[in-house]
Amino acid sequence: MVLVERALGSERELCQPTRSEIRSSADSAWHPGRGLAAIPAGQETAVLLRHGFGAWHDLYPARQRVVLERLLAYAPESSPDPRVVQALRLGIIGSAEMAGYLSRWDRYYLKSYEAMAGHRFNFSTLVAEPNVWGSSKMRGRGTVRRRLERMSSIAEWLHERLGRTLTVEGPFVSDEVNPSSVADVIVVEGSSETIGLGDAAADLIVTDPPYHDDVEYDELSLPLRAWAELSLARLTESATANVSLGHNTGVAEYESLLTRIFSECRRVLRPEGHLIFSYANRQPEAWVALFAALEASGLRACGVTYVHSENETDLSKRGVRACTYDLLLDLVRSGAAVEPWRPSSFPEGDEGDFLENLAAGFLQVGSLSAGWRDSLGASLRTAAFLA
Repeated sequence: MVLVERALGSERELCQPTRSEIRSSADSAWHPGRGLAAIPAGQETAVLLRHGFGAWHDLYPARQRVVLERLLAYAPESSPDPRVVQALRLGIIGSAEMAGYLSRWDRYYLKSYEAMAGHRFNFSTLVAEPNVWGSSKMRGRGTVRRRLERMSSIAEWLHERLGRTLTVEGPFVSDEVNPSSVADVIVVEGSSETIGLGDAAADLIVTDPPYHDDVEYDELSLPLRAWAELSLARLTESATANVSLGHNTGVAEYESLLTRIFSECRRVLRPEGHLIFSYANRQPEAWVALFAALEASGLRACGVTYVHSENETDLSKRGVRACTYDLLLDLVRSGAAVEPWRPSSFPEGDEGDFLENLAAGFLQVGSLSAGWRDSLGASLRTAAFLA
C-alpha cells in the first residue's frame, strides 16, 4: 500500500498510509477460504496471464476476498425471503468487478474503476483496492453498499408510481415460459434467436446491441461467474464477429446471426411495435452488416438520433480514438405507417459528420437500393473521423 484516501464530510484527500494500516492490509493478516478457477487462455485474458495471474482469485487482495466471502456467507441469514437473498447476492457478486489488482484510479473523479472497464481487462501499475462494503458517506464506485442503496431506491421509485409491489416470475428457459402467466415481469434466459413470446405479442423490444468484434462477453463475465459459482464453460453463442469464439469466423457469420435474431424480433413485434437499440463502431463493415441484417429481417428504419456514450468519462478511452457518441436506432415492422424522424443537426466535427452520414444510410433501411453495400462502405471508409 502506497496511498490511502481519507474522507470526512465533504473533504477528501490522498495520504500516505500509517504503519498499522500497512500491517492490517497485508495478505498475511487475512485468510480467504475459497479458491476460484484457473484463468483460461483467450483474447482478453491474455493480458492477465502475461502479467502472472493464474486463477481468478489472484485478481483480488486477500482482504478483498475475505470481505466478499463473508458477505456472501451472511446473505442467506439476512432474510427468509429467497428473492431478497438473491438480490443481496447480486449486489455482492457485482462488486467483484472492482478487482483490487486490476481496478485503476481515475485522476479526474478520484475513485477506482472496474477491472473490465471499457470492455477490456485493464492492467495498471497503480491499482486501487476498493472498500468492498463502502463508507457511510457513499464514497467509492461499485461498493456493495452503493449497489444495495440503488436497488432500494429503484424499488421505492417503482412502488410510488404503481402503488403496489411488482410480481416477478422466473428465471425460465425459453421453452418453459407459461403463456398464461399474469405476472408483471417474467424473466427468461435463452437465445435471442428463440424468444419465448407468441407472434405479434411485444409492444417494444429494447436490446443492448451486439458490438461486432468490440466485446468478448464470454471472457469478461468469467470472474463474476466464478464468484457466483456458475458454469465457466465457454459461451459460444454471443453475437460477435470474434474468431476467438471458435464458431464464428467473421463478418458474414455475424450478419447471418443478427439476421436470425432480428427476424425473431420482427415475429414477436406487434404491428405498431418498435425495436430500439444504440450502436457505435469505427469499422464500416460492422455498420454494413448491421443494416443488411435489419433489411433482411423485414424491419425498416423509423427514426434515429445520437446520444453521448460513456467513453467521454472513461479513463481508458478519454482523449483517444474511441467513439464519444452512439446512434440510437428506432425500427418498426415493414409496412407500418410511421413518419421517419431524425435530429435537426448533429455534433460539429469529424465524428458528427460520420454520424450524419450513418443516420442517412440507416433511414434507408427497409428500402435499400441495389449496390448500397459498396456505396455506404466506400463513403464511410473515406470519413475523416476514421483517418
